[in-house]
Amino acid sequence: MLPFIAVPLLHSSGAWIASTTAGGYVAGTLSSTWIGAFIAGNAGLLSGLGITSAAGVLAAMGGGLSSVGAALGSGLSAVGLAGVAQSLGLAPATFLGLTVAGWAMVATSVAAVGLGYFFSRQKLSEINDERIKGGLAIVTWREIIAEARNYEKQALMNILEELETETSGQIILDRLSESVIIKGKAYNVTGLKYVIEKNGREYIAKRSSIPCRTVVLFVVKKKTE
Repeated sequence: MLPFIAVPLLHSSGAWIASTTAGGYVAGTLSSTWIGAFIAGNAGLLSGLGITSAAGVLAAMGGGLSSVGAALGSGLSAVGLAGVAQSLGLAPATFLGLTVAGWAMVATSVAAVGLGYFFSRQKLSEINDERIKGGLAIVTWREIIAEARNYEKQALMNILEELETETSGQIILDRLSESVIIKGKAYNVTGLKYVIEKNGREYIAKRSSIPCRTVVLFVVKKKTE
């Protein structure tokens, strides 16, 4: 089963909020920007496809602290794959009826059939109709994905910048080159993601299409570690 794609609508407050045909507004996705609402409303899908991580989701929800889980109180759950935790009432796994394993299957299916099939013209038309109502220009799927990737990159750099002041030289960020040195090793920011697991462990990892991630730096370890 392929999930719905939440579409940002112009809210009465003047902000944007994600909506699904099946379930109405998606709680907690109100954002001052269109892309913020889109990312918050489609967190599980975008994370499963490797487009966003906990960094982008947190930014979309209006957060900004380096300890992402602490910033949200109850934290997120496996944002690298499953989206926002059910405890926050936002999990796509909840309102779209998909489990973590289900999101993994969706990501695999999308890779197999192609993004063009999954992201339909009909859904894009619906998105653009709502953007026009909000005074925004018409976009393509390619432009939406590019904007989401850039949003994720900027959000991750913001987190890395805050961590830079807290880790005693373990992190050195260069915004100009969009690169970072972590524990003496250089990385391109776009090759990293911020992951928060259900057990509360938070870390920066290399982006990978396989579940076993290469951890670059632990930010918060689970209590038993």
